[in-house]
Amino acid sequence: MQKNLKTLAAAAGGLALALGGSTVAVAAPQGDVSAQVSCYDGASSFSKASGRHTTSVFKTSTRCNDINLKMGSSGRYVMVCFKLSSGSFDCQSDYKWAPSGSWKVIATDVRDSQEFVFFFQTTDSASGSYAA
Repeated sequence: MQKNLKTLAAAAGGLALALGGSTVAVAAPQGDVSAQVSCYDGASSFSKASGRHTTSVFKTSTRCNDINLKMGSSGRYVMVCFKLSSGSFDCQSDYKWAPSGSWKVIATDVRDSQEFVFFFQTTDSASGSYAA
């Protein structure tokens, strides 16, 4: 039975652990962990000066399907504005709370090489990291 559990666990991409004389199969993590890691591995830092609502223009990559934001020292309400071919911007309809120190998905299913800015609710200075 122990060999069968190891084979089953290996086939499922998980592990087999021996606990107190019995073997327990542990499933692999759910979701595409490698995609998440490579997206965040390509993260870049940003800063926004006081007196402005927007950052400079950034561009999405092939690493991420979403636009992710991690604020530095304090959380902020933010939305993404996408640059249109005309040169104007089309913004999301609602702000999302981006907490300090943890990743927050701000926009989903964004195409590669899409130009965008972060639009903050306040004009206070802001900094952090983004992965897109």
